[in-house]
This record gives sequence, C-alpha cells and structure tokens, in this order.
Amino acid sequence: MRKSQSLVILLSTLLGLAASTATAASFDCKKLQIAGHDYDLSPLANQVVLETNAKTPPTTTGTKYTINPCAPLTPEPDTVPKIDRCPENAWVCRSVTNYKEGQGPRLTEVGSVAGEKSSDYPAVEARTSGNQPPAEFHWKMAGSRQADESTWSTDIKFVCSKSAKNTDLPKLLEFKDGVLSLEWTVPAACALDDTSGGDGDKGGDKKPDDGDKSTAGSGGIFSSLMSIFVAVFMLYLVVGVMYRFLVVRARGLDLVPNLGFWREFPYLVSDFARHIWDTVGGRRRGGYSVV
Repeated sequence: MRKSQSLVILLSTLLGLAASTATAASFDCKKLQIAGHDYDLSPLANQVVLETNAKTPPTTTGTKYTINPCAPLTPEPDTVPKIDRCPENAWVCRSVTNYKEGQGPRLTEVGSVAGEKSSDYPAVEARTSGNQPPAEFHWKMAGSRQADESTWSTDIKFVCSKSAKNTDLPKLLEFKDGVLSLEWTVPAACALDDTSGGDGDKGGDKKPDDGDKSTAGSGGIFSSLMSIFVAVFMLYLVVGVMYRFLVVRARGLDLVPNLGFWREFPYLVSDFARHIWDTVGGRRRGGYSVV
C-alpha cells in the first residue's frame, strides 16, 4: 500500500513539473526569461500614450492607445464617468473620441486591447538560433470581447537596439481586425548577457562565416532532437507505468514497461559496440579471406 501511494505521488510530481514548464503564474518585467536568457523590461514600466487623428468630415476622429507592457494600467480617477474609463485590468486601452467644430469632444468607443481579468498575463514568443539570445521577440495578450463576439488583442514586437533609448515610444503599425500591432525598439529588449552590437536585424553588416553558422545550426538541431527524445521517453515511461499499475496490477520492478528489453539493453549496446569496433578495426571473424 505504501509503495502504491509513493508511486502515485511520484507520477503526480512528474506531471506537475511538466505542466509548470508550460504555464507562467505571473509576469515579472525585471526577471523575464526568453530562450534561457535574462531580460529586464522594467525601464518600460510606465504608461505611454500614442495618439492618431483622422479627418472624418464633418468631424475629426482621434484614437488614443494607453500602454504599459509590465502591469495593468493605473485606474482613472473617479471624476471620469465609469462608462468612459478604460476597463479594469487592462494593460493596453483603446479610446476613440469624435471632435466637431463648435461642439465638445464626444467619446464614442473605449475598450481593452490587452488584459481583461486580474489573472491575465502576456505571453512572450521568440525565434531562437542556437544559443544566441533573441534580438527580437513578440509580447502578445488578448483583451476584451466585443459585441460581435470578436476579441481584441495586442502584439508588440520588441527589437533590441543599444543605440536607441528606453524613453523612445513604440511605433504604431496598425489596428486591423481587432489586433493592435506595435514595434518597440529599445535597449531593454536586449538580453542582459548580450555582448553584440544589439540592433536587431539591422545591427550586423558582418555575416558569420560558414563555421559559425554550422556550429549554431547543429547545436540548435541537436538540442531540439534531444528535447523531443526526452519528452517522448518520459511520456512512454509515465503512460507505461500507469497502465501496468492500473490495468495489469503489476507492482515493484514489474511496473517498468518492457522490463525484459531494458534488462537486456546494456548487453545489446555492448554487442553492437563490439561489432562496430571489430568491423572498423578489421578483426571481424568469419567469411572468406584471400590466401
């Protein structure tokens, strides 16, 4: 009975560890990890405002985006009517105001483009190349659901540039189909261990030679293959042990799936290695030889 309880605890722990690698409990701008490299976005932990104006005769339409990539926006004061405020827990807010000569401004639209619940956090995506820190990454977060059942969202492309300033504002690319696309080129988007020039795609006029390129590529492929192999083996082991425990009612070492094969595995490897060694060394026996 005690062995059965220990097995259940062990399996639960393994599954819990696997789940924890895919889910983030919080988002800390100061201690952000991307592809094994540390980043610090805390210099950007302020509310920034982007505004655009468009002629819509006989009026002018102004669109304002309030953004904080590190935390929900500061609630607006009570002097602002609740219906006109940015939604609570919004990290990015969009408001549209209509202006007409001789009349006061009229707020026509306000909504969250990122963040809806207190448990919402952004996701960070990046493409990696070997062990090099990503020079750019995407900050993505869903916002509030609209009347037409669509959901607004924000995609901020952070680009590493040590020649820029952290006070530089993000560039508004577009707001299309409910998706706000921004590009933010700042030093804070560079990894803390980045020793390169750090200007994203623009930074390197110098191209790596074939040796550097092959080393980085082979390292990345090898790491990916090893990760896949380990994940598949762990899945095989967990599922096999659970099946033999729950269905076959096996106990002890009999819980290991294909136990006979694993007992013989070291000898199989040894025989295979000896066969290769004899073949390469020219000491393979048998067959015919010239006399």
